[in-house]
Amino acid sequence: MPASESVIRRMTRLARRHGAINLAQGFTDEPPPFALVWGAITAVLGGSDAGIRRLEQVAGWPGAGGDAAPATLRDALESLQEPRDELNQYSFPFGLPELRQAIAAYTARWSGFEPDPETETTVVLGSTEGLAAVLAAVGRRGDGVVVLEPFHEMYPAQAEVFGLTPRFVTLREDEHDAAWRLDPDELRRAASGAGMLVLNTPHNPTGKVFAGDDLDVIAEVAHSEDLVVVADEIYEHIVFDGARHRSPAVRPGMRERTIVVNSISKTANATGWRIGWVLSPPHLTPAIRAVHDTLVVQAPTPLQKAAVALLGMPPAFFRDLARGYADKRAILGGALRAAGFRMTEPRGAYYFLADYRGVRELSPLDPLAAAMHLIERVGVAAVPGDNFYGRSAAGARYLRFAFCRGRETLEDAARRLRRLA
Repeated sequence: MPASESVIRRMTRLARRHGAINLAQGFTDEPPPFALVWGAITAVLGGSDAGIRRLEQVAGWPGAGGDAAPATLRDALESLQEPRDELNQYSFPFGLPELRQAIAAYTARWSGFEPDPETETTVVLGSTEGLAAVLAAVGRRGDGVVVLEPFHEMYPAQAEVFGLTPRFVTLREDEHDAAWRLDPDELRRAASGAGMLVLNTPHNPTGKVFAGDDLDVIAEVAHSEDLVVVADEIYEHIVFDGARHRSPAVRPGMRERTIVVNSISKTANATGWRIGWVLSPPHLTPAIRAVHDTLVVQAPTPLQKAAVALLGMPPAFFRDLARGYADKRAILGGALRAAGFRMTEPRGAYYFLADYRGVRELSPLDPLAAAMHLIERVGVAAVPGDNFYGRSAAGARYLRFAFCRGRETLEDAARRLRRLA
């Protein structure tokens, strides 16, 4: 039986629309216990157990009624808690209206098309859940899903969970031109009779930013094979060396067959918040929302409110993201090359997919053994390259390193890696 919107939550939506008192859905209008609220505040602000302990000791401001003795921050904030509450409760399963409107404006600013907040925009529990909802709603058991390898491991894994069959197309590293190449003929063969194509751009783990001819080929194949393209654009602002992210949705004729999956995780350094969105053609949105509702109900309401503020940040905030990552890329990249690794410089995202065959200590080892050697002997962790491949054996020479950590952490890692030289 196909998924459909929850009747309970439909009644809540209708109650809000008509100003009715909602006795349909089981949630209160009273605030949560302050201990819970305080736990969230200290976790978000403190960022660590030590930070939480420090916040427990922070003085607030003089108490009410002329009392000059300073209260703790906890006491001060507890005195401000409202007796009525709605933002810690259930809200629209497909997202707060103000967040969907903010997503539409943000997309218009950065991607060049403006989705309708009502019919094309669904707030989800991070891009991972967003992809799951899309695959479950659009795919039919037995359908083929084209996946470019190397890939993020969730693409084929989720496809298989929903009874879909991954069809792999291998990106190949061109060492001479320092680029990762897509073979159009291989793509056409894999797409024949498939239902969807998952495209991650900027790409994890290669750093390829799909543009120009590649996007033209993908659009041509999508039209000829009647494919839905699912574009994971989570690294959209992390691009280098003059590269620019281009969504396949803006290619001629592609808006009606492209679903964009995105999130605040990488842009906001908030991977644990799980606030994402799906932009879909109107005829696909109801099914995606129904699966999302069935799987998770909604993303956290108070964090949705915070995401509105993020998406409205000045353009300079988003443009400066890549500048900081470029410095980090230089720190880790220099150390890897000094140690004997060879890699194509990533033009997007924040990973090196590094060939370790030139590292004397690692070259005789398979990827897992090489990764374990780095952890146990060098003190640096990487991911075995074959984890990103489903068909090709090319992953047997790679390790993936992320350069998203803080500068001091990366400098420490760089010192350790140079010992391999």
